[in-house]
Amino acid sequence: MVVGYDEIAAKNYSLSAGQYFEVKIEHVDLTPQEFGEKMKGFTVNLDNLFNQSHELEQEIKKTVGGVAV
Repeated sequence: MVVGYDEIAAKNYSLSAGQYFEVKIEHVDLTPQEFGEKMKGFTVNLDNLFNQSHELEQEIKKTVGGVAV
């Protein structure tokens, strides 16, 4: 689905997806162990993203440091 400029303007230029698309939330019963495993997976993924972020930060600093002013 493509949202037009007029529709975005009518919503006061808000880009919140929930205003333009139906959001379905499915409730799933989890055991405490399943919840813990799911949270552990999220934590591992978040740690990986933070590590990538740090690597990119260092690369950007190195690149900017190499630019002559």
